[in-house]
Amino acid sequence: SKKHSMLRSAALCAALASAAAFAPMGPVGLPKTQSTAARASLTSLQMGKTIYEKKDIIKGVRSDLENAQLIFQTDMKGLNIKQLNRLRAGLPEGTKAICIKNRLLKRAIKDSEWAPAAESSVNNNNMWIIIDSDIKGTFEHFNAWQKKEKKEVGVISGVIEGKLYDTNDMLAIGKLPSKQDLYGQIAGAVQAVPAKLAGTIKEIPQKTARAIRLAVLPDA
Repeated sequence: SKKHSMLRSAALCAALASAAAFAPMGPVGLPKTQSTAARASLTSLQMGKTIYEKKDIIKGVRSDLENAQLIFQTDMKGLNIKQLNRLRAGLPEGTKAICIKNRLLKRAIKDSEWAPAAESSVNNNNMWIIIDSDIKGTFEHFNAWQKKEKKEVGVISGVIEGKLYDTNDMLAIGKLPSKQDLYGQIAGAVQAVPAKLAGTIKEIPQKTARAIRLAVLPDA
């Protein structure tokens, strides 16, 4: 019956909204092919989460931020699920992309080093990339993904060590050597020291002997 069909559709939308809330990418919205009515229906269900579901979301975000070194923001407006999945699939281990409503984000980052992010989060199309370790690798993948998907809006802003940075600053930070690169450079330098030191020590007797000969026999 028509009533039964409406109830079934409502239950399906509720299930989709609930599943999206706990997916790694969070509520990402529906593809462009979905109707405006379908998107509005899903959005309204997400906004109607119970206080217990909201607390779980906030708890999850706080947990994700515990070991984070940096977070940055982008706009997911106009993207479909396939595009978002391609972004997520290429992120380095320890990096996560989440979508969370502003009011929940502000509660999650309140009184933490990530609190400045609230200044930049002004609409509900925000997606935040949380990076635990591989900052350079994350930016390289994100920039390549943005170019491939022809996405106009890239990195908007980001937070590191309790300070909010703009687009240019974030892109500059993303080009810095990774920990692995620095460790490799340090290891190479340490290995080179003994060889150089040994060569220097070996030359000392020869230089000393030559200096003595020149002092004793200056015309030699």
